[in-house]
Amino acid sequence: MQPRPTTLITGAARRIGAAIARHLAAHGHNLVLHYHRSKAEAEALADELRALTTKPTVTLVQADLQKPDTLADFWNGLPPVTAIIHNASRYTRDTLASFESIDLRAHMAVNFVSPLILSQGFMQQLPNYKRGNIIVLGDVSFNCTATPEFYTYSISKHSWRAAIDVLAAACAPRACANIVALAPTLPGVNDPEGMFERLAKNSPLARTGEVSEVLAAIDFLLRSPGVTGQTIGLGNGMALATARP
Repeated sequence: MQPRPTTLITGAARRIGAAIARHLAAHGHNLVLHYHRSKAEAEALADELRALTTKPTVTLVQADLQKPDTLADFWNGLPPVTAIIHNASRYTRDTLASFESIDLRAHMAVNFVSPLILSQGFMQQLPNYKRGNIIVLGDVSFNCTATPEFYTYSISKHSWRAAIDVLAAACAPRACANIVALAPTLPGVNDPEGMFERLAKNSPLARTGEVSEVLAAIDFLLRSPGVTGQTIGLGNGMALATARP
């Protein structure tokens, strides 16, 4: 019998992270679920997954990704992991006029620096006989004009534009590293009513994203050992260079 892959998901307790966990657990993955403050949700999700007929092993790990310097011991006590999905994200509004250095540091820490540090630890713990996979959940703003209304968030996501090529080259041949650039997929608690409808109207394909598309893209990358350093854009045409009337 083929041994089960073990996948670590950051920010796994809620929303898209939890959906990824449920999907992979149902398809034969053992899981390591990272959370920051959502301990109760993470524990409830772990109990739910352990009750599946696939009987995955589920391990929880707590860490504050806003403090990259505290991640030195992150991997201690965890089972060997063969894939890591960087799902955790900080997303708050600021502008060029309003942002402060603390805003930039916080967005860069969670969305860029901590994933790089965790990728370093992932490669160090990856068993020599295993091929690894690093997947970064990015933003469609990575591929098109990022809104200056989310100034430091957009900068932290744009940082992956160059970094993914360097990361993929550094991880080769032992692991692949790719980005899945999401369209607006799940409304946030601070999103105004009707926002997703307006976004769909402005999209070339006249729609926003669905979680099922994110799961399909992850499945594709986990099954594609020849794909690395690439971005799979799920932006419904928002990143097209050709202007539309």
